Amino acid sequence: MYIFLMILIIVSMFLYHLIALHFDSKRTKYILKPGTMILIIVLAIYGSSLETTFAKWVVVALCFSLVGDVFLMLEERWFIHGLISFFIAHVFYIIAFWNSFTLHIMSKTSLLVALSLILFSIWFFLFLLRYVKEAGGVQLAIAVASYILVISIMMWSASLAGSSILIVASLLFVISDAILAYDKFRNPFSAAEHMVMITYFTAQLLFAISVGYM
Repeated sequence: MYIFLMILIIVSMFLYHLIALHFDSKRTKYILKPGTMILIIVLAIYGSSLETTFAKWVVVALCFSLVGDVFLMLEERWFIHGLISFFIAHVFYIIAFWNSFTLHIMSKTSLLVALSLILFSIWFFLFLLRYVKEAGGVQLAIAVASYILVISIMMWSASLAGSSILIVASLLFVISDAILAYDKFRNPFSAAEHMVMITYFTAQLLFAISVGYM
């Protein structure tokens, strides 16, 4: 059953890129984008049976991500709702890491990763700031800044957990959102959604797989 779910997810991801994006089928997009996430959530539940605290928090995070996906598929005015949903999802990922691992926040690795993320976050926010304010004013700028902060904390926490699968998953999530933000606010380009979704789905799939090993 686990392997069957994995195959379904991979096929769903492939069809999403081929039909929804390449052939620009909105109906397929509305089905496969949340549909793929539902399959990923089912995989996480099946693979862990929700026997650990880590698994429970990750599944909650995946569910809020699903809600965020739905909001982002709707009209532009729902973008902030999607941003808030993903903000909450990252909070739950952070809770999962801090409740399930011993995180040594004063280690050299912790400080190096934290410094790198702080520098990147500040640079990327300033890189987007003028365009974000043009799109939604100060309110949107504050929301974007808050989101950058929480996803940076999520990645920092994942790096301290010492699990390769969590580090890769969190990094892919950051890359996905960075491409999305660049495409939305700074410079739209044709391959953006393909790049966003392949990194996003892969990140969420890795988080779902991880619950079976933690």
